[in-house]
Amino acid sequence: MKKKKRIKTNRFLVLLGMTVFLSVSAFSKPTFEQGNEYYIAEEFKKAAETYMEVVESGFVSAELYFNLGNSFFRLGDYPRAILYYEKAQRLSPKDEEILMNLGIANTKITDKFEMMPDVFFVRWWKTFSGFFARDQWAIVFLCLIFVSVLCLAWYFLASTYRDKRMAFYVCFLFVIFSGTAFGAAIQQHRQQTRHAGIIMKHKVSVSSSPQTDREKFVIHGGTKVDILDEIGGYYRIRVADGSNGWVSKEVLTVI
Repeated sequence: MKKKKRIKTNRFLVLLGMTVFLSVSAFSKPTFEQGNEYYIAEEFKKAAETYMEVVESGFVSAELYFNLGNSFFRLGDYPRAILYYEKAQRLSPKDEEILMNLGIANTKITDKFEMMPDVFFVRWWKTFSGFFARDQWAIVFLCLIFVSVLCLAWYFLASTYRDKRMAFYVCFLFVIFSGTAFGAAIQQHRQQTRHAGIIMKHKVSVSSSPQTDREKFVIHGGTKVDILDEIGGYYRIRVADGSNGWVSKEVLTVI
């Protein structure tokens, strides 16, 4: 009997020790809420550091990236503010606050490249596909496919020529709708996973080829670029007006 009691006591002490250890660890570990408290207190440097530790722990959230972008914006670090606004916008592309703050941050940087105009039907397609996010379009696609299958069943079960013809046309129409929804989902997926980055250095010379000093043009911190290719320690990048060239990987951070 005494032996059993000793075992139970030991187990209790072990559990108590683990509980205390986990409680202390959780208390000492930076949290999103701690970052918010620093931000509210206008301690923006501490807020940014705390948010960054949460990011480095593997936590992913549009709200976290948005608050981190706000912290860097308050510190005057516009390139990093834009970087995290862009990360937040990828997770929540329709969020008006994110889009507004990203637009404001972009007014604070040096480069103001004009985007190359799209052909009218490309512009129309981008506008149409932007009505919903990628996951929403995927749900629409699945619903339309389900309706198409029902219409197909209607076609095979119809007993008259008129009903079969009606079922065929309705099924064909929903197949077209399904294909459109699938294409819109692909468009949004490409937009959200687009290989792009933000220039972090104050001033960067873009070269005509890797490992050369032949300058094509200059870009500045905060500029968003598309990443077209990479060789060794270099990226081939393109800016909004279509100009492209090579820069060191060290000068930009991938979104």
